[in-house]
Amino acid sequence: MQVSQGVSRCFNILRTALIGAAVLVPALAAQPAVAKDKFVFAWPSALNTGTANFTFGKALGFFDEENIDAEIIVLTGSGVIIPQLLAGTVHSAYASLEPLPISRQEGKPNFPLRFVYNFLPRSIWEMAVLEDSPIKKMGDFGGKTIGFVSLTSGNIAMTQAMAQSEGVNWNTVQKIAAGSGVPAFEALRRKSIDGLNLWDTAHVSLELTGTKIRRIPFPKEYQNLSSHGFPVSEELLKKNPGLVARFGRAMSKAAIACNANLEGCILSFWRQYPELKPTTGSDADNMKREVEVMKPRMANLLAGRNETNMGAFTDEDWTLLINALKVGGLIEKDAKIPLNTLYTNEFVAEYNKFDRAAVISKAKAYK
Repeated sequence: MQVSQGVSRCFNILRTALIGAAVLVPALAAQPAVAKDKFVFAWPSALNTGTANFTFGKALGFFDEENIDAEIIVLTGSGVIIPQLLAGTVHSAYASLEPLPISRQEGKPNFPLRFVYNFLPRSIWEMAVLEDSPIKKMGDFGGKTIGFVSLTSGNIAMTQAMAQSEGVNWNTVQKIAAGSGVPAFEALRRKSIDGLNLWDTAHVSLELTGTKIRRIPFPKEYQNLSSHGFPVSEELLKKNPGLVARFGRAMSKAAIACNANLEGCILSFWRQYPELKPTTGSDADNMKREVEVMKPRMANLLAGRNETNMGAFTDEDWTLLINALKVGGLIEKDAKIPLNTLYTNEFVAEYNKFDRAAVISKAKAYK
């Protein structure tokens, strides 16, 4: 009986709503809301302020302007992300470049993916040593110990190639899985490792603890090379290239905006994820710290960028990477990897089709 009464009430409510809707101006009633296109973007580690440009882009309405409902999710590692990209449950991801050319070898999976956006045109990877270390260049690491985030980290091959280019016998180098954060920092402080091969923001965090370090310069030919981008499936490229272009344009706007108002960018992250905002210390001190951490990331993100090349790759990015992977034994020395199967710049013009001055003005107004 109660169910029947509930159904009757629901029907009456629906009938009243329909009668009310009938008095609407026909022209208005005939214009249903246009649903936004969903875009799921995967992040390969715990969320942090490194994703602040994404939250800032949402806060400033850049995804709305492209009619995109953007969502960021955490999927740890390429072994998890790649199957999701291929299944279409994830549209793109923040991903290192190495797995794709490795997959192109004969007998390998040959993932039907391509990179469509060069997110970090200058690599985030660095080599840090203590300030008083005798090591001055990559060629000084012969017989030394290097700490990596893990022994499966994709950047190891590039580090090997750089060291060998300066005469290091890589077999004499001891490799340690140092992790990141406190364990890695302590390993360097205690000199159980001679060098720490982590990323830009990690090394700034180390400096903010009071540890004085130096960054070892990379050989000239390895400077200003890309490290991360956005891959998509060949199926998505074929079926919905416009979605790819619109997402990339929103991300371009977000990068410019974040650089224009770094404090606002970080604030947008804390507002989106209040549980990740620091709970100790004053807001002013926490903001000051995060700004310092984010500065090198923004410098790497915008390195060499101008009003026409946001998201663009070069052949050199991939050629040097493939050569490094061959040196590291991850790609067969005689393997031929067609570069046009790895990336495309076909959307670059669309990524840059916006008014930078307007984006910067909007960013600076955010409080």
